[in-house]
Order: sequence, then structure tokens, then C-alpha cells
Amino acid sequence: MSLAIVYSRASMGVQAPLVTIEVHLSNGKPGFTLVGLPEKTVKEAQDRVRSALLNANFKYPPKRITVNLAPADLPKEGGRFDLPIAIGILAASDQLDGKALAGFELLGELALTGNLRGVHGVIPAILAAKAAKRNLIIAKQNANEAALVADQDSYFAESLLEVVQFFNRQATLPLAASTAVPDMPTGILPNQPNLTDIIGQQHAKRALTIAAAGQHNLLFLGPPGTGKTMLASRLTALLPEMTEQEAIETAAVTSLVQNELNFHNWKQRPFRAPHHSASIAALVGGGC
Repeated sequence: MSLAIVYSRASMGVQAPLVTIEVHLSNGKPGFTLVGLPEKTVKEAQDRVRSALLNANFKYPPKRITVNLAPADLPKEGGRFDLPIAIGILAASDQLDGKALAGFELLGELALTGNLRGVHGVIPAILAAKAAKRNLIIAKQNANEAALVADQDSYFAESLLEVVQFFNRQATLPLAASTAVPDMPTGILPNQPNLTDIIGQQHAKRALTIAAAGQHNLLFLGPPGTGKTMLASRLTALLPEMTEQEAIETAAVTSLVQNELNFHNWKQRPFRAPHHSASIAALVGGGC
């Protein structure tokens, strides 16, 4: 066939909207056209995909290739669409059996050698794929993150060749659920800051305890050096353990920054200490 449809996910904060990748091959002067509001990093997928296909011993079709990333009004960024674009080209050129593509979503950046690299924001994409009742194929580097989401079949691969063999029913892919994730110990961790580190400040400690017990807001006022940040950082030790849903939502935010998620304490409540001069845009992750 000359038309293939592959599903993927964009990254918009903790949301992962669906992106339908349509690949069409037609006669005419060989070329590659990418439409659908792609940013510079997405446009560069043309060169990465071409080199990955050739180095993985696949045929790069000498035709006019048109790739549409729908919806067209949704900005796309990053290298997360490399794998689905490559799979779409192979399916459209009959080098891959595309019958099973409708039940999968693909996410991953391609190296020029055809190997897969991890991307940011995998957990929101896994949650969205779970809601859409599709399985997800990701890079091996993101397998630990995928293993945190229960009741979802997420497969991982190390290369483009492994993904093609999977769709052609020549091999199987391992499930991310089989990846070992360390169990989070219960109670106060040995190195976790707690109120025993603070000498004095009895009124402030009492306020922290009441705020934790009743889920109240708390505001510390005072000159620099009086222990406001030190006291606030001990609040996490007073709060109850996060539920599975709370831990996944927190991990989804952390997964937006690659290599930031610590799998040894991923259920521990986070603490952030932004500078007092930080703007509202900086607090919510903006910058432009």
C-alpha cells in the first residue's frame, strides 16, 4: 500500500495528546515533505529516519514521501516521532505488515545507526495510551518508567529492526512490566530530613504538625537564616505515604525531565524550594 497510519503522542506538560502520523508515497521527484506544524527538531527527523533505515538494511523508497502529523494545529517538538515516521514509511512501502499498527502507539528517537533512544514525558503518554486501550512501544531507556504504570502492556525495544521484526511476527518484544523497579521502603527513610534535625523552634514544629494532620496551608515569615526552608523541607516526613495514583501523577511530572526520576524513592513526596525572586512563569515551568 502507499498510505500508512501510525499513532503516537505529543508532549504538552502532563498531557499527551494523540498524534496521528499519516505517511503517503506517490510517484514523482523523490523528496520528503513533513507537514502538521512541526518544530525544527521534528523537521530534522527526515535525515535521522533516512540514515536509520539505510543503516538497518531497509530500503528507503525513491518516491515522493509526504508525512502529515495530525492534528495540524497542535505544535510538535522533539525527536519522539522518529520511530513512528520510520515505521510508517516501511508500512507504506510494504516492507512491514501494517495490519497490527492500529492497536499500537509508538514513541522514540532514532539514532543514525537505527538504535532507539529514550524521550521525555513517557509516563503521560503511557497513561493516555492506557485510556485509549492501545499498547505502547518505547525505547529500552524508558522501560523503568513504563514499569511504574500497572495494568498496561508497554513493550520496549533497542532498535528499529526489533520493532519491525515484532510487527512482521518474526520476533517478540519484552514487556516493560518485566523490568524490575525497586520497592519503596515504608516509613521515614534513613536519610530523609525530619523534625529531629531541628533544635528548638517548638512553635514552628507544632504548626507543621497541625498543617500536616489537617492538610492546611502554611506560611512562614521571618528574616533570612531563621530556619524557614529547613522547617518546610521536613514537612514531607510528616505527611502520609502517597497513594499509587498520587505517585504516578508525581512521576509523570518528573518524567518530563529526562533522567530526573529516581526509581529508589519515586513514591516519596517531593519538595521544591524555588527562589523568592522566581516569577510565576518560572514556577510553572515557562521561560519564554
